[in-house]
Amino acid sequence: YTGGIMKNEAMLQNNIKLIEKATKKIKSFAFDLIDDGSFVETDAFTAGKSFLDGSEALGEGVVTGYATIGNRPVHFFAQNQEVLKGSFGEAHAKKILKVIRKAVQTGTPLISIIDSNGARVGEGVAMLEAYSEVINSINLAKENIPHICIIKGNCVGMMASIAAMADFVFMSDSGIMSVASPQAIAAKEKDYPKLNSLLGYNAISANSDMVDFSFKTTKELAEKLNYVLTICGGEVEECEDDANRETPALDKAYSVETALKAICDNQKYIIANENYAKEVVTSYALVNSISVGIIALDGSVNDGYISANGIAKADKFIDKCSANGMPIISLVDCLGVKASLADEVNGLAGKLANLMTKIASCASPMISVITGKAIGLAYSVFASKGIGFDYTLASVDSVISPVGTAAGAAIEYAEELKSGEDREKLEARYLAMEQNPFISAKDGFIDNIIELSTMRPYIASALMMLLGI
Repeated sequence: YTGGIMKNEAMLQNNIKLIEKATKKIKSFAFDLIDDGSFVETDAFTAGKSFLDGSEALGEGVVTGYATIGNRPVHFFAQNQEVLKGSFGEAHAKKILKVIRKAVQTGTPLISIIDSNGARVGEGVAMLEAYSEVINSINLAKENIPHICIIKGNCVGMMASIAAMADFVFMSDSGIMSVASPQAIAAKEKDYPKLNSLLGYNAISANSDMVDFSFKTTKELAEKLNYVLTICGGEVEECEDDANRETPALDKAYSVETALKAICDNQKYIIANENYAKEVVTSYALVNSISVGIIALDGSVNDGYISANGIAKADKFIDKCSANGMPIISLVDCLGVKASLADEVNGLAGKLANLMTKIASCASPMISVITGKAIGLAYSVFASKGIGFDYTLASVDSVISPVGTAAGAAIEYAEELKSGEDREKLEARYLAMEQNPFISAKDGFIDNIIELSTMRPYIASALMMLLGI
C-alpha cells in the first residue's frame, strides 16, 4: 500500500498488484498450517475508507476464510502486516466479525493469526466501536467454540487483550505483545533495547500465563496446532499404545517428565505456560485416546512449595479444561504454599479461594495421584475427596499430612524432645505412624496405594469408569 489518493487507472492497478503480492505472504503462512487445497477465502474484495484522505485497500489488511486442519474444519482470520500495517479499522473489523459468527454458527474452531501495529486512529470513534464489537463477539464465541490465537508478529493495542481472551495462545519467538506502544515502552529503557527482548515470548512467558505455547517455524506450529485441535475434541483414532503399559523407571526415580511420558499415549503431551511458575506443570494430552488436562506439582522446584503465581496458573488451566470438557489429572508432590508478605497483601487468599472454587465446582471427572508429598493445602486442594476428586491414588512412598514431618514431630512429641530424645528418631516415628498413606487409606480417603510404575493402567481404567466408556 503506497498511500495517497489514486488519480488514475494505472495507479489503481499498481496498488492492487502490491496488495496481492503482500497478501500472498500471509496466505503462504496460513497454507503451511492447513490441509492442501482446503482454503476458501471470504470477503476478499472488502474495502473501506482506510485514512482520512479516502484511499482504500482491497481486503482491508486481513484475510478471512475457512479450511481444514487434519480434516477438521476451522474458520480463521489472518492480519496482514504488509497491507495497511495490519491495522485495525471499521471495515477490517467487519470481516473479522463475519468469520467469528460463521465459526459459531457452524460450531467450528476459530483460529486468529495476529500481526498488527494497532488501531487506525484516523477512523476515530467508529474504530473504537468496531474494537468493542469484536471483543464482545469473541467473548460470546468462547461459550460455544475453541478459539486458538497465533501471534505471528506484532500484537499491539487492544489486539493484545483480544489475543489474551483466546483459549490457547501461540506466539512466535520473534513476536511482540504489548497494549501500549512498544516504541514508547522501549524509549523509557536504558540504551533503547530491542523490542523483542522487552515484549517478546521469553519476557511475556516468564512473567505471565498469557501465552501458552511458542514456535520458531511454521512446521513446528503446524504440529502443535494439529495436536491442540485434536485435544479440543477432534476425532481421535483408537490408541495403539497399550493402556496397561508400565514404567519401571518411576519406581527407581520420580520426575514429572518421566511421569508424563508414562501416563500419556505414545509418551506425547504438550506443556502450556512452560516458563511461568515452573513448580506447576500444566499439560494437555491423550490418555487411552481420551483428551485430558494434567496438573503436576513439581516438588523439585521452588523448594517443593507452590507460589501465588502457581495458584493462579492452576486456576486458569482448570478453567480451560472445564470449558473443553476435559477430565483433570493431578500429580501431587508439594509441601503447600510458599507465601510472602507481598503475596499475602496482594491477595493470596483471594487467588487461593478462586482456585478452590474452580476445583470444587468442576463438572469434569478429576483423578489425583499423590506421587510424593501432599502436605496441608496441597492435599486439600489437589487430591481430596472433600473438594471433589473422584478417584485418589497414592504411591507406597508418599507422605500425606496436615504439616511437614519436622513440624509434626515437634508438635506431637514436644515432651519427648524436651526430655532430650533424638529428634531424627522422633521424626522418623512421626513419618511412619502419622504420615503413612496407609493411614489415609484406612480412613477411606485414598482409593488405592500403588507402585508409580502402574500409574498409566490405573488412570486409564479410572477414566473409562468415570466417563462410562
